[in-house]
Amino acid sequence: MPLPILLGVSAAAVLANSFYRSEIEKQDKQRKLGLKARSAVGRYPCDHLPSEFQITPEIGSIVCCGVYNGFIHTGLVIDDDLVLELHGSGLSRAISFKRFLQDRSGQHIFVATDTLANPIRFDFDQEHVARQVFAYHDYHVSKRNCYSHSWYCLTGKMTPFASFELFNKALSSLVGHSIYWDRAKIKKLTS
Repeated sequence: MPLPILLGVSAAAVLANSFYRSEIEKQDKQRKLGLKARSAVGRYPCDHLPSEFQITPEIGSIVCCGVYNGFIHTGLVIDDDLVLELHGSGLSRAISFKRFLQDRSGQHIFVATDTLANPIRFDFDQEHVARQVFAYHDYHVSKRNCYSHSWYCLTGKMTPFASFELFNKALSSLVGHSIYWDRAKIKKLTS
């Protein structure tokens, strides 16, 4: 790759990272002041600047982690140490928190919370979710992905979500407030 192009790409990455960090800092400041978030996402998940809160996920919580330093992967907590996720192969599987984070670029698991850092516990049909374990779906990165699968587990509707932002808008509408992504406190992650 020619040097000018390489320098341009590097400069763009630095600027994007700087903008993202300042956005996270602004979100944290608004939260501390008790100001209402202006968007569906009150605080983004961020490995390099995780929130000050560590929250224990509950059954019915949505969790996420970073993948390839550019994507966010989601799943639904279905037991004390089990997350139901949609793998890129199309396989819906129940895995441990440790496995959820394994082989991914993210350092932390984040859990969806409210502004006071209470985990959001979504109600779901346990029989419907149980049928999802080892089910195959026609995976598509921008139409039938982990966001669509998590939504399907919660609502029974397979809705295409092309981005984490759109998924959060749907979650926010479902619960009636912004979604905050706080670091998950998980005992079995290191064992």
